[in-house]
Amino acid sequence: MKYGFSGFSVDTELRELSDQGGLIALQPQAFALLVFLIENSDRVVTKDEIFEAVWQDRIVGDGTLNARINAIRSAVGDDGTRQEVIKTLPRQGFRFIARLGDPADATTTPVQAATKSVAVLPFTDIGDDPEQGYFADGLTEDLITDLAKVPDLFVIARNTSFSYKGSPKSMVEIGQETGVAHVLEGSVRRAGGRIRINAQLVATETGGSVWAERYDREFDDIFSVQDEITKKITTAMKASLISEMGRSTDNSEAYELSLKARALFFQFTPEANRECIRLLDRAIELDPDFAEAWAGLVFPYQSGYSFAWPGYEDGVEIAQIKARRAVKMGPQLALTHCRLGWVSTIIGDHKLALEEFERATELEPNNADPYVWYCDALNFAGFPERAIPMGEAALRFDPVAPPNVLHHLAHAHFLLGNLEEAKALELRAAELVPFFPPTRLNLAATFFELGDIEAAKSQIATLLGYEEGFSLARFWDRYPYANEKQQERIATALNAAGLT
Repeated sequence: MKYGFSGFSVDTELRELSDQGGLIALQPQAFALLVFLIENSDRVVTKDEIFEAVWQDRIVGDGTLNARINAIRSAVGDDGTRQEVIKTLPRQGFRFIARLGDPADATTTPVQAATKSVAVLPFTDIGDDPEQGYFADGLTEDLITDLAKVPDLFVIARNTSFSYKGSPKSMVEIGQETGVAHVLEGSVRRAGGRIRINAQLVATETGGSVWAERYDREFDDIFSVQDEITKKITTAMKASLISEMGRSTDNSEAYELSLKARALFFQFTPEANRECIRLLDRAIELDPDFAEAWAGLVFPYQSGYSFAWPGYEDGVEIAQIKARRAVKMGPQLALTHCRLGWVSTIIGDHKLALEEFERATELEPNNADPYVWYCDALNFAGFPERAIPMGEAALRFDPVAPPNVLHHLAHAHFLLGNLEEAKALELRAAELVPFFPPTRLNLAATFFELGDIEAAKSQIATLLGYEEGFSLARFWDRYPYANEKQQERIATALNAAGLT
């Protein structure tokens, strides 16, 4: 179904809000709320009706509802004073009051990339030391995170941005492929205690420069440089300025240690994992209030536990302690709530997990990461039908599909009985990351239920080839489904495929 109002178009099948400038980013629950209000525009709807329709009677507070209303108003240029689209009726509820018209009215010209949209390409390390590559990557990731906090700016996520690392494609081609109006590119050079950063914002329609600057500073000024780049970009695109980036340390040495640790974690080896923890512990010694470092410790401990590496028998408990400390140090960072949400999923505290992910999406609705992890948390909590919109939201920010998103969506489709969809998505994930146990488990269960027992056995054999000690008992212990029947269903399939 499509609706049009005030120059905007709403497509309920594609779950898209757009205007003549292109797609407008909107958090999935805010989109669902907008559709519900539109479909009931002939009357006032109460808060209870909204909670039942959008949150399916899940317990949420008025603050969450108000945050979604404000997100809609921001997306369509309304506000709480004018109330030209959504009217608040105190003690009664809300009503959609904009005049509904032909959806074609909102797209009378060819849809182009939204003006307030950007992809940050990996900054090039032009220093003499090849070991410094982690810094250029970390700087890029942090600029993506900072820009994603701007409420009316659509920012392509890390996986897609980094797929263009070293690419010969032009800015125009990249803009066409990602659907953004601007691309930020740059380079970084470290030399002793100084740093030189070149940054340029390019309009993808013409390939011309919109803004460019060179920064030659002491390394300790790295945070002010990042803030200045972010503010210059938002100004150039006429996006909303934010006064505080939410960075949780001003200690440049601690920050650099955290970047080194971040790069090491994704090597997924026991040795790199230990070094990652050591670096983050050192960063926290330098700055005990460094929330991102506390959050950074969560995944190494949780992964060591999940992968059953020696020395991590209590890894998930330690991860939970680190995650709670991260939230305490950085309550306004989506990252900290995501980490606590995920470790809560692993230990089976599904109520807390969903609350934390809800908070993360409220804080940073344009950040892909909360949607990525929220998706699978919903699967384990027993809500796969709600997981799919979260995974699809992540893909809108990260169109070069990351393997974990593909797996989370495949997981949801399997739980819902959509076996062919699950198989197709999971096979794509397995091509990208062959040695990921959850993918092999889900493929084995999917093939079994499709009646291809040999393919199911092949998946378990592949899993045991690199995780020799993986057992059915470990599956029961470390994959905590709220719905025991779902866990029994999967365990039966895995056992039939050869997991004992």
